[in-house]
Amino acid sequence: MTNSHDRLFGQFDPDPREDATIEGARGLAALMVLAAHYAHLFAAQSWLLRLATTGVDLFFVLSGFVFAPYLLGKPLPLLPHLVRRFFRLYPLYLAALIAYVLLHDPPAQAWEHFPVHLLMLHSLSKETAFYYNPAFWSLPPEVEFYLLLPLLAILGRKGRFAAVLGISLVVHMTLALSPGSADFTSWRQIAGVHLPGLLPEFLLGGVAYAISQRRLSVRLQCLLLLAGTSCLGLVACVFKAFVVDAEAGSVVPPWIGGNIGLLAALGYALVLAALSKLLAQARGPATPLLLVAGSLSYGIYLFHNLMPVLLRRIWPSLDGAWLALAALAFTLGLATLAHYVLERPLRNYGRQISRSLQPARS
Repeated sequence: MTNSHDRLFGQFDPDPREDATIEGARGLAALMVLAAHYAHLFAAQSWLLRLATTGVDLFFVLSGFVFAPYLLGKPLPLLPHLVRRFFRLYPLYLAALIAYVLLHDPPAQAWEHFPVHLLMLHSLSKETAFYYNPAFWSLPPEVEFYLLLPLLAILGRKGRFAAVLGISLVVHMTLALSPGSADFTSWRQIAGVHLPGLLPEFLLGGVAYAISQRRLSVRLQCLLLLAGTSCLGLVACVFKAFVVDAEAGSVVPPWIGGNIGLLAALGYALVLAALSKLLAQARGPATPLLLVAGSLSYGIYLFHNLMPVLLRRIWPSLDGAWLALAALAFTLGLATLAHYVLERPLRNYGRQISRSLQPARS
């Protein structure tokens, strides 16, 4: 007889390679970040392209969604979990890091911040975090979430997920509303771009998963979708009014600047809760494309800032929209090569080791 835990979680795999909804959302998040970082290549810089940096917040929500069964109490074997996460995240990151070091200008300073990046401690200062690739800043909080997940799984088994979410929101607000430095010279600012400030975004993914596992009427799904898109629309308005227009010299209030990412995460979580179950059951001609987008998303995220630098050295006259298009094409090509040559084989190897470490089942 199937117990209530199985009915809720099923045979859940924390790396759902066949979930087109999640994989497609990963690809979308990676392309959003790419678009935000390529915005400066266009003569007329669109603030909407810069707003696409919230693709990072979508990544955090997706991580929480994928690992939600553990957040809600499913037992998590510690060592197999850590092995899988290591092979999922680190080998391709190391390859990308070396590539950025080799292309760094000036070459004499190329290895200056390599050791702290190697240990994923680079987000302790703004200069170090953005030294090679601005996109690298989000990897330490992702690793911190993986390390904290076993404890969160224990708390979830004791029914304390709601309490953890509430505490995380209090901590986030305390950090967001406290005076700090945008140059990471304040410990509050540093904590804000690490898990103490970002944990609610991961946990919102868990909330989205929990909602999606319930039997939702079409009307309720539409209401969730409307609420999510309205929330994202509000994010766009706030970003335009308080960030873009304030760059002339005005100071963005902490309660605005410190919560744009959280508000975006809430919007993405509501949309994901509304669409995930519906789209997961749908199979159409776009499904293979969504799965491919998810497979390439990590490579796109890691390598996209490398390509404009490389192409400008090969073809100095290339600029503007043509440079952006060429960089996009070469990023997709490099991400594909890296996925099949390095990422997928090592992920599979990590899975094999993880399975060998799993406790025996009766």
